[in-house]
Amino acid sequence: MEKYFYWFGFLAYSALVMFIGWRGFRRTAAVQEENIDYWAAGRSLSGAAAGLSISASFMSVSWSIVYAVQLFYWYGLAGLWLVPLPWLLTMVGFYVLVPVFRRLPSFSQPEMIAHRFSNRARAFLAVPLAFVFLVWGGAEIYAAAHILAPLLEAPFVLILLLIALVVAAYSWLGGFSAVVATDKVQFLLVAVFIAIIAGIAVVASGGSSFFSSVASIQRPAYVDAGAMSLWSLSPVLIAMTFFAYVPGWLVETDVWLRLQAAKDVPAARTGVLIAALNSLIFLTALPLVIGLAALYLYPPVAGIIPERLQDGAAIIAVLMQDHAPLWLSVGLSTGLAAAAMSTIDTCSNVVALSLSYDIIEPALQEKRSPEVMQKIARAASALAVMMAFVYALFTESLWDIFYLSSGILTTTVFIPMLAIFSKTATETQVKAAAATGFFSTFVFYFLEKGGQLAVVQPQWLAGTGLGYILWGGAAALCAYVLAGVVRSR
Repeated sequence: MEKYFYWFGFLAYSALVMFIGWRGFRRTAAVQEENIDYWAAGRSLSGAAAGLSISASFMSVSWSIVYAVQLFYWYGLAGLWLVPLPWLLTMVGFYVLVPVFRRLPSFSQPEMIAHRFSNRARAFLAVPLAFVFLVWGGAEIYAAAHILAPLLEAPFVLILLLIALVVAAYSWLGGFSAVVATDKVQFLLVAVFIAIIAGIAVVASGGSSFFSSVASIQRPAYVDAGAMSLWSLSPVLIAMTFFAYVPGWLVETDVWLRLQAAKDVPAARTGVLIAALNSLIFLTALPLVIGLAALYLYPPVAGIIPERLQDGAAIIAVLMQDHAPLWLSVGLSTGLAAAAMSTIDTCSNVVALSLSYDIIEPALQEKRSPEVMQKIARAASALAVMMAFVYALFTESLWDIFYLSSGILTTTVFIPMLAIFSKTATETQVKAAAATGFFSTFVFYFLEKGGQLAVVQPQWLAGTGLGYILWGGAAALCAYVLAGVVRSR
C-alpha cells in the first residue's frame, strides 16, 4: 500500500514539470524565436534566476545528496577537501571572471574556439564536453533510481527509464527556458529535502546533545584520525583533487550557460553569490551534519561499514526508512526526484548544446530554415537524455565518475579556453591539446586501473589513484607546446 503514495508523489511532480515544459512550448510556438534563444533563454535571466539555476544544477542526488554525504561518512570533517572546498574556490573564480566571460562574443565554449580560430576546431571541444555531461547525467539517473526503486517497489531499469522520459519530454518542449523554470521549482524542493534529512538525522542522533558530543563520534572507516580531524587525508590526495577539479570546473559549461544567459554582469555576479551561499549551506554544512550523524547512528564496526549502507551510498534511503514517517518520506522522495531531474536536464542540455549547436547546426545552417534548426535542437535535447539513460545502465562508482569526468575537463578543455586569450596561439595547438588531453586521459586511466602506471610513477602519486589526470594534463600541455614549435619552424 505504501508504494502507491510514493508513486503519487513521483507522478504528480512529473506532471508539474511536464506542464512547465508545455507552457514553454506554447510560448515559443506563438513567438518567432531565434535558435540561440532556445539555448540561452533570451539572455534575460535575473541574478536570482541565474543563481537558483546554478544552485539547482549542483544540488544533485549523485553529488550533494549521495556523494558529499558519503565523503563525510568516509572521512569525517576532512571530506571538506574532496568536494566542498574545491567547489567554493571555483565559485570565487567564477565571480572574478564573470566580466571576462560576458565580453566573449560567442555563447558556447566550442563556439568561442570557432570564433577565435576556425569552425574546424569547434568539434574538438564539443565532443569531450558532450561526453563529460553525458556521464554526469547518467550518474544522476542511476543515483536517483537506486534510491527510488525500492520505495516505489518497481524494477530498477523501469525507474531509470521513467526518469529519463520525463526529463526528455519537458526539455524537448521548453528548451533552456524550461530547464531554468523547472530549476526554480527543483531548487526549492531540493533545499527542503536536504534540510529535512539533516533535521531527521540530528533528531535521531539525540537532538541538541548531538552537537555537544560530535567530537566523540567514532572514527570513520577510511582514515586513522577522529571524525573532526581536518588533516587526516594525504596532502597529495588533496592537491591532486584540486588539480583535477578546479581548472575543469572553471570551464564547466552548465555554469557558463547561466552566466551568459544572465541579462548583464551585475546579474551574473549576483547569481554567483547566490550559488556560493547555497554551496555553503547545501553542499557543505548540511551534508556534513548528515554524514556525521550517520557515523553516530551507523558506526563502522572494526573499520567495516554496515552492509545496508552500501558503502555509504544508501545513507539517505536508510535514514528515510528508519526515522521518517510515511507522509514525510513521500514528500522527501518527491524532493529526491526533483533533485535528480534538475541535474539531468542541466547535463542533457549541455550534451544537446554540444551535439546540435556546436556540431550539427554549423554544418547545416546555410541549408536549413530556422524552424528546422530549432526542431533539430529540440530533438538533440531529448536524444541527450536518452543517451544518459543508456549510460546509467552501466554506472557503478561515483568516485571514478567525478574524478575522471572533471579530469577530462581539466586536461581537454582548460588549455584551449586559455588559448582564446593568447595572441600567439594557433588552431593547430588547440586541436593538438584537446585531442591529446582527451584520449591520453582515457589511456592513462585504464593503465592506472590496470596497475601498469604503478611501475613508473612514485608511490606518493600512485597511492592517490589519480595520477592519470596529471599525466593526461602533462600530455595535453606537451602537445600544445610541440604543435607551436613545429609550426614556428
